[in-house]
Formats: sequence, structure tokens, C-alpha cells
Amino acid sequence: MGAKKTEKKEKYAKTEGRMPFLDHFSELRKRIFYIFIVLIVCMGFSWRLSYKAINIIETPLERPTYITYFSGYAKSVIKQKTPLIYYEFNLNKTPKKFVKHILHYSKPLEPFFMQVKISLILGFMFALPFILFQIWQFIKPGLLKKERMYLLPFLFFGTLFFISGVIFMVFYIWPAVINFSLSYQSPNLSPLINLTHYINFALRLALIFGLIFELPLVSALFSFAGILKPQFLKKYRKYALIISLIIAAFHADIVTMFFIAVPLYSMYEISILISSIIWKFKKKTVSAALQKN
Repeated sequence: MGAKKTEKKEKYAKTEGRMPFLDHFSELRKRIFYIFIVLIVCMGFSWRLSYKAINIIETPLERPTYITYFSGYAKSVIKQKTPLIYYEFNLNKTPKKFVKHILHYSKPLEPFFMQVKISLILGFMFALPFILFQIWQFIKPGLLKKERMYLLPFLFFGTLFFISGVIFMVFYIWPAVINFSLSYQSPNLSPLINLTHYINFALRLALIFGLIFELPLVSALFSFAGILKPQFLKKYRKYALIISLIIAAFHADIVTMFFIAVPLYSMYEISILISSIIWKFKKKTVSAALQKN
């Protein structure tokens, strides 16, 4: 009788897609090993790309960015449309000549360790689809068919949105932040920018914006699952704005705070829109099913 019960349990476990604990642990160890190997390979591949990444981050220090050209265009429009404001706020002043800046380091091997850090982060980004696939393969046997349907697109678009947030930060937010920082330069005040502080600040902002861009996706996932409703998001709009400002306030100066708070709250509004669209779609699907019955 005992042998028959054991066989029944094993058959039930197989049909349900479950594993015994030791097999589960062995599977986890295998997936971690695969991730580690691919991460090392991607990090090695990213070593040469890290030079390019550092050059992109250094761009606002080396030459004028889109902020400079946008500022000039905005001044010309104000001069044509409202000359009074143009002269009242001294916008006719000759703009400061752009001065090239260089990064400084004060510790032995500091540039090398920064390059290792950037290579590791780039390697992680390249390996992220594979890492998420391994996580998917590990948790898939324990999920229901409906749960798999929601989670697989979430993993794909999660990667895509995170990378989009990082790119948005690097090419649009970063030049504005650095341009503002350098605007304080005067004959009595000269920037001496440390390599580690500069790179760490860029990486921290990249992480923040990568996570900010995930908000609409999380909203979509919870809305599809029936957990989140647009009415709930609309009700707590003002709290979302306050929380956005609090999160942004942890990043020192008022300008960086502004550049974090605005996209963060914008993503909250996009989340409301996405949640509303999903619930409308779900209501139409339900009503269509009822009409058929």
C-alpha cells in the first residue's frame, strides 16, 4: 500500500508540474550557474563597450548638448513674441562660452575600478533577457496557464522598458542636469569633478529612471489580474504627487529633484490611462461573452 501511495504522489507531482525539494534545489543551482556564466561572458564582451559608455556620460563636459541649442532657440522665440520679457529678464546677454571640463581621480586604480563597475552593469543589461528567461524556466512549472500568460510578456516588456528608461536618462536627463551644474561656474568658482562621484551619480540616476519606466507595466499586470482599478489610482493622485516629490528630494539639488519628479508622476498618469484601457477591454469581453450565452 505504501509503495502504491508513493507512486501516486510522484505521478500527481509530475502531472501538476511540481518537483520534490531536492530536485527543485538542483534546478535552482543549475539556473544560477547558467546565469553566472552568461554574466561573466557578457561582462567580458562589455569591457570594450565601457569606453564608449564612459565617453557618452562625459559628453556634457566635453561639448555643448541639445540643452544649449534649445536654450538659444527658446530665447529667439521669446524675443520675437514678447520682446518686453526678453529685455526685462536680460535674455539678450551674450551666453557664456562653453568650456571643456575633464574628470579627475585621486586614488590609485580608481579609473580601472570604475571601468570594471560599468562593464559589470553593461554586462548585466546584456544578460538580462537570458537571466529573466532562466527565472521564467525555474518558476514556470509552478504556475497556472493563466499566470504564465500574464508573466511571460511582463518579463519581455520589463526588460524593454527598463532599458528605455536608462536610454532616456542618458540622452535627455543627464545633459540637462550636468548643464545646470556647470552653469554655476564663474571666475571665482570652478568645478573640479571627481570621476567616481560623477559615474556613480550617473549610474544611480540610470537605475532610478529604469525603475520609473516600469510603473505602467506593473499597472498593466495588476489590472489584467483584476487587483488594480483605475478608480483607485485616480483617488490617490495627490498622494502619488507627494510621494514623487519625496522620492526625488533624496537626490540633493532642486533641479535633479525636478527632473526625477516630473517623469515619475508622468508615469503614474500613464499607469492610470493604461489601467482604464485594460478595464474597458475586460468589460467589453465580459459583456460579449454574456451576449453569446
